[in-house]
Amino acid sequence: MQSPTDKPSLHTTLPAFRKYRPLSNADSAKPRSTVRDIFGVDGWFFDLAGPATSKPRTFAVLLLPGTCTPSGWGWAVRGVDRDRRQYGPLALTRRDAVHGAAPHLHAKEPTALVRAEGRQQSTVLHVRCACTLPEAVVKAEFTDFISTAEWLDEDFTAPWRFCTSTPKRITWNDGTGTKRRGAVWRTYRHHNGWATVSIRDDFGCYPKAFLRDLAPDSI
Repeated sequence: MQSPTDKPSLHTTLPAFRKYRPLSNADSAKPRSTVRDIFGVDGWFFDLAGPATSKPRTFAVLLLPGTCTPSGWGWAVRGVDRDRRQYGPLALTRRDAVHGAAPHLHAKEPTALVRAEGRQQSTVLHVRCACTLPEAVVKAEFTDFISTAEWLDEDFTAPWRFCTSTPKRITWNDGTGTKRRGAVWRTYRHHNGWATVSIRDDFGCYPKAFLRDLAPDSI
């Protein structure tokens, strides 16, 4: 899958892109994974060398449907081996996504899955994003969505949303236990007061999922 807009430029040379996730010698017997196997969308893996004392890290650049770009498609870089957070902003091309992520790729990894930012009118959840937040506005941090929802639902009338840099791709299990994939469409309060995510799935339907029911690797 080649991005038609990956043209030569004066910017930094792009890394080598791979269809399959690179495996270490110890894992050579395991089946190879594609970006779709891990994230549910097409994309490419690439390695970047870290500091001199560390091994290269693997990242993925994803081709995302239904994102906020003029074409309705966009590219974003996500971590693979550890935190899986999004690095840099959404971009129109694979090249721009990688270049936009480059300044953030060696930043210190956050220990929290979710950071809750308090605003006057709502609570903003930062999930695996690269947003820089002053300590004064971070009201709480969480390592899973269950504890996030329990805290958020203490005031079941308070509006909430994800930050604009939170990855939009979501994978969840529906009521039958079937794994489904889609994009975050909007957030709201269910009639019982629980924080709820409306999702546009890959078939064009709009199911919902309670925040408290999402697995840590859902987003």
